Amino acid sequence: MKRYNIRIAGVGGQGVVTSAHILGNAMSAAGKYASLVPFFGSEKRMAPVEAYVRASDQPIYEVGEVVYPNVIMIYHPQVITHGKSYTMPFYTGLKENGMVLINTDADIIPDEDKRVLEKLGAKVYTIPATQIA
Repeated sequence: MKRYNIRIAGVGGQGVVTSAHILGNAMSAAGKYASLVPFFGSEKRMAPVEAYVRASDQPIYEVGEVVYPNVIMIYHPQVITHGKSYTMPFYTGLKENGMVLINTDADIIPDEDKRVLEKLGAKVYTIPATQIA
């Protein structure tokens, strides 16, 4: 397994931090090294929240923000449509051939951003996860 850097962005109350803990614990249970860092303000619901997960076969010594993620998970459309994120635009730092997962069934990415993601070779998937849940 190569090293994976994952940035999760959403708004307060969606479980961004909880899901980062679950993902990190799952990696550890699978015998991998993992670290996670939650990042949020003192506000409550609907305020920006990010969490960063690192996973690898090798020990991880870095802490803090994932600046160059392999995977970006967007839990709320307003991260893109209203800039409710600490990292804007939402794809900042995405590595070439990275992956973006967006919780929506709507086409919400502006054309200019689509062109940038296309140049990066990014795979973009929309999943109506809230509706499925």
